[in-house]
Amino acid sequence: MITSWAVPDKVEDLYPNKAVELEKSRRILIDQFLKKKFELINPSMIEYADNITFSGKSLSEDTFKVSDPLSGRMLGITPDLTIQTARIDNYLAKTASEVKKYCYCGSVLKAKKEQFTQSREELQIGVEIYGNDKIDADIDVVNTLINSFKLLKIKDILFSFNDIFFYLELLNQLKLSSFDSPELRVMFAKKDFISISNTLKGFASNNCLLKIQEYLDIYGDIDSLTKLSQFFPNNKIVRKKITNIKLIQKSLPKNVNFNFDASDVDCYEYHSGLIFSVYSSQYKLPIAKGGRFENLTSIFGKTRPAVGFTFDLRNLLFFK
Repeated sequence: MITSWAVPDKVEDLYPNKAVELEKSRRILIDQFLKKKFELINPSMIEYADNITFSGKSLSEDTFKVSDPLSGRMLGITPDLTIQTARIDNYLAKTASEVKKYCYCGSVLKAKKEQFTQSREELQIGVEIYGNDKIDADIDVVNTLINSFKLLKIKDILFSFNDIFFYLELLNQLKLSSFDSPELRVMFAKKDFISISNTLKGFASNNCLLKIQEYLDIYGDIDSLTKLSQFFPNNKIVRKKITNIKLIQKSLPKNVNFNFDASDVDCYEYHSGLIFSVYSSQYKLPIAKGGRFENLTSIFGKTRPAVGFTFDLRNLLFFK
């Protein structure tokens, strides 16, 4: 006879008070997205594991995998709903250039957690815009996220922006592109110069390591973008991307703080351009992440630009 019951580590049942609070917040957010002409979808939380693996090592490592008794193929219980949304977009978009806007709210499961004060089960809220490679789509996504936090009464918001191109261009110029990996990206995000040096030992010259150290110091307010421009002199792509970040910064409300951090590259490999993390003094960890993930849909058929954000509603409400 079973005398006690337990759920797995870092998984939590929600009793009536919390369950009601979660559902009310979900409804408020989805209603906001629908008013902004986002189409509501309900992506499956199960995906073929090879689709997830194709999208990057870090996403694959974050995925629970099980054998499918129907097909014999390996399935993944998704830690992220963007891949499924990209597949849905491939079916719904009539052409590669048609602009589509989606919103969703669904459960995901993380095989790893950066901080085990959080639940491994998340209720992931997200919006994504496909088919628009212009800066107005990025601004739309950022402002939608800001309005979401306003509805949830989250204050002291700080947006930290970057573009994954800067990091990749650094490695390319130093002829270290082959060392790009989730592990190295985490080292950069932590500004862990000692670990970076040990990883590149024997392959990077002292001059290369000095350039990396200089790069790690490029962060701060809007003036840090001038420092970035000087780090990549006469690079037209860098200048264009800096201009875009400045346009987004100008669109932010006055009560939302801005930060730029060139080494904040701890993201899934499918991100390919602008990336951002959002912080609040009410929380220990980032409360949302987002950015560009160009051409993710190519694995399903159409090649499409896309931008979006996600956050864990359970975390925002119950794990401050």
